[in-house]
Amino acid sequence: MKRHRRLAWASVSHLMIDFICAWMIINRIPGSEAWFIKMLTYNFLAFAGQLPAGIILDRLTSKGYRAAGGAASAGCLLCLIALAAGMDSYALTITAGVGNALFHVGSGAEILETYKGRAAESGIFVSTGALGIYAGSVIPVINLIFILSGAILFFLLVYSIILTLSKNEEVPADRLEHQSKVRSRKRGAVSPVQETISVFCLILVVVLRSFEGSIFTFSWNSGLLTGIALTGAVFLGKMLGGFASDFFGSYKTAAISLAISAFLLGMSDRMGAGFAGVLLSNMTMPVTLISLYRKFPGYPGTSFGLLTFALYLGVLPVFAGVPVSLYSPSAYTVLTVISLILVTVGLCLPLQRKGDMLHTLNRRKIP
Repeated sequence: MKRHRRLAWASVSHLMIDFICAWMIINRIPGSEAWFIKMLTYNFLAFAGQLPAGIILDRLTSKGYRAAGGAASAGCLLCLIALAAGMDSYALTITAGVGNALFHVGSGAEILETYKGRAAESGIFVSTGALGIYAGSVIPVINLIFILSGAILFFLLVYSIILTLSKNEEVPADRLEHQSKVRSRKRGAVSPVQETISVFCLILVVVLRSFEGSIFTFSWNSGLLTGIALTGAVFLGKMLGGFASDFFGSYKTAAISLAISAFLLGMSDRMGAGFAGVLLSNMTMPVTLISLYRKFPGYPGTSFGLLTFALYLGVLPVFAGVPVSLYSPSAYTVLTVISLILVTVGLCLPLQRKGDMLHTLNRRKIP
């Protein structure tokens, strides 16, 4: 029951952190010659910064369970300071970016470890961020919003500290022994080359999904209601992807959702097809996260950081400028088909021979 309280806290906090950061970045960093640099800096700190933070967190977590909760709490505190302190735009960019990174990697790593790699709970956690980002981008500067946001985040910070201090500090010896056995078994049974190719393909899937999500442009998405509905499709896709992965398996979930999505996105100039295509394409988010964690058992911070670093790489081309030809249904289909190929390789490798058959680690037989 206690772990579910942490999941509920992390999911609500994810919505609030992303809302507050988006709201501050959009409304407190006015358009200027330095706006581009500030946005690039914020995204670098908030997304790419999670990889080094995750690596450090894994080293600290191996000595005690409170490190992840402490990182998440520190992230909340920094975002609260950025909201309330009246900083200049440069200080706000750095403080919000670092706070966002610490919250995400701390909460994400804790959920991965707490639920032992189940996808449903990670899907719930990652899904709420889409709601927060969209709300932060459309809600104007209103004093009441500022006060309520600060009060809610302060309450969430206090509750996080209480949850963190109530956790056992020592990592159980049997848990450390289990992680060591899993790593040893993987080293002995898996081809390093195939494993590297698998990880690289999974990271590329995330890069492509991030890039595609950044360039989605639909002629029918011209108002607040369609924007809310489209954000809801992203939210539902990420959440449902986790449950589907646990029930049907990672490969079936990713392959079927991407195959149907590729078909629907080719007709995304029609509203219904566009909504469904976006929902299905986002179902791979928890699949790739959990798959990366299974590649690096015992390193949840590094796994989560790799995923968010890939998200950052996917957004970079948008800052540099994207050819107009890519803003089309046919381009969305091509990109999704490439993702389907990559996720197939990423989830089917490495192969193991048993008798006359080759098996993937997820028990999908290949003649």
